[in-house]
Amino acid sequence: MNKVDLSKPKVPNQAPKWLGTYGKYLYPKLATYLNKNDKILRADEYLLQQYCSAYDTYRMAYEEVLEHGVQQPIYKTVVSPVDGKEVAKNFLEYKKNPAYQIMSDSLKQMNTIGKELGLSPKARSQMMDLNLPTTDDKKTAVQSLKDFFK
Repeated sequence: MNKVDLSKPKVPNQAPKWLGTYGKYLYPKLATYLNKNDKILRADEYLLQQYCSAYDTYRMAYEEVLEHGVQQPIYKTVVSPVDGKEVAKNFLEYKKNPAYQIMSDSLKQMNTIGKELGLSPKARSQMMDLNLPTTDDKKTAVQSLKDFFK
């Protein structure tokens, strides 16, 4: 197994092979966008992969909801005791399509990971506001306190 230096800047632009169709499509676009930020490290690749995986799950669940609807009818089948044939199918109620919950969970996961990657307006502004000290700006805690109380 190859060793990877996770402290290097930039995440790879090529999507991992294990990602689904939608995730593979999104990955290089997000990687290109994220690599423009100098605060992104190779270690962030894991978050990007998880984001794209959640997106893939979201899109598959969304297609399922589009095809079958948000709710599904539940019927009770009435069978004849004489010959065992179906006599009637009575509507009972609607149940929520399980794909809707999968969609919701994936979206929550994307929002959480997206904030970590700086994909929301608030997260981007916070990343821009980070002013890491340069070697010239580094002071000891004692010196900083002295300067503060002058």
